[in-house]
Amino acid sequence: MATYTITGGGTTGLSSSAPKVRVASIVVDFSSTTNAAGDVFECIEVPANSYVVTAGVDILTVGTGSGTISLGDGDDVDRYVAAVVMTGAGQKIIVAQGGNSSMGTTSAAYGLYATADTIDIVTATAAVNGVCRVWAVIADVDGLGDSQGQKVTFA
Repeated sequence: MATYTITGGGTTGLSSSAPKVRVASIVVDFSSTTNAAGDVFECIEVPANSYVVTAGVDILTVGTGSGTISLGDGDDVDRYVAAVVMTGAGQKIIVAQGGNSSMGTTSAAYGLYATADTIDIVTATAAVNGVCRVWAVIADVDGLGDSQGQKVTFA
């Protein structure tokens, strides 16, 4: 078994022209709506060919009542955060990363998006109030090397 050593990849291993990883964030004030159980709030747009490393919810202003929210997408309503009440401030627990390489509809706290989608809050059990911040770490993986030749050498 041989080991081929890479050269020409840059001093840090990342090309200066490599796409960036971004953090998207939006504040949702539920008191500005008349929401009910089952409502969907599209919070963050995810472009096609993106990888969402993880996403979460930070309760900024607590609400009242027993209504719960989950954070997911069009394939899995609680991919990132499962059924939390708005009565406790702070970051909510993110679903444990798991699943398999197909990244199917089992909650996994990450997602590979071949087509555009949104990261959504769903009001699961009743109307909610309060204010939260939804955030996501998103990497653009569109066209990485699709039309370029090999830029490094192996020896």
